Amino acid sequence: MTQNYTAGWASYVNYGFESTYGTVTTGTRIFGLGQKITHTRRNNMERLFGLSNRNAQANVAKRYEGTASVEFVLSNASFFRAVLGKVADAGSGPSSYTHTYTENITNSSPYDPRVPSFSILTATEMGTNDEVVALIGCKVNSMTLTAAENELVRVRLEVPYKTETMTNTGIGSAVVDTESPFAFEHGLVEFTGGGGSIGVVTSFELTLNNNLEGLWGLSSRYKSVDVELRREYNIRMTVAFNNTATLLEKFYGHAAPLAATDLATLNPAAQATIVLTFNNGVDAIVITLANIYFDEDTLPKSIDEITKEDVTGWALSGTSIVCTNSVSTDAGSP
Repeated sequence: MTQNYTAGWASYVNYGFESTYGTVTTGTRIFGLGQKITHTRRNNMERLFGLSNRNAQANVAKRYEGTASVEFVLSNASFFRAVLGKVADAGSGPSSYTHTYTENITNSSPYDPRVPSFSILTATEMGTNDEVVALIGCKVNSMTLTAAENELVRVRLEVPYKTETMTNTGIGSAVVDTESPFAFEHGLVEFTGGGGSIGVVTSFELTLNNNLEGLWGLSSRYKSVDVELRREYNIRMTVAFNNTATLLEKFYGHAAPLAATDLATLNPAAQATIVLTFNNGVDAIVITLANIYFDEDTLPKSIDEITKEDVTGWALSGTSIVCTNSVSTDAGSP
């Protein structure tokens, strides 16, 4: 077989959860449909210059760093285990199995605030000299889920990893996703615990940050571990403006009428829970975020446009992400 130039149709990307951080595992899972992966590696080279010569006299490779950006259309929910940490299966099927993804417990026994590591297996068929790569010790640093008018629901994961392997044979095969994709039209956003319907939401974005920080120790170019620092749930949405109580009064932390002095010592009480639901008639994913606070409100007004309110803010915690589908288990390894 001759060597070929190629494109993404000759590539694939699978993943599997690791039993031990930094130990490669088989890739039996798929992130979703329409996958795209970009992986970047750095040797952190440093050139050394000395007196008597304008040119570098030596070169040192410092710590090894790898990052991957994975983009896909939302179709299955298994990747939420890598984002949050835990999954519990329930239900009796055939289309009513539920998988509940929650944050790892941080303050009770056993103490384990970590998110699980996984390996990404990706390859490209190129003829006689293929590219077959395993990205090892992956963890999700951030996840961004975007639902916008007349678009599919898309997810982007930013994933640092520890190390990698590469061979030019044994390319393997892709895992096929059998779940149904979700589109913007399958979504619904609403408040519970106060606030009710949000109205006509034209776009919604949820970003979860695990704020990982890598640790490198003496004697190795490879990181020892990625440590989870603070966890953040950030939201952004655009809503057709037809009621000041829907978002604006939640931004104020005060119902109308509002006096100028009401904003002087703002300390809003606990806000409503927000629920983001996707249901395509076959599967469903329900994301529940507790205690929503809005930090910025933008309300442009133009004679040529529908008036829409833009808000950004955050939730204090993620209660759960529940997926209902025809798959009996998601807790298995890899």
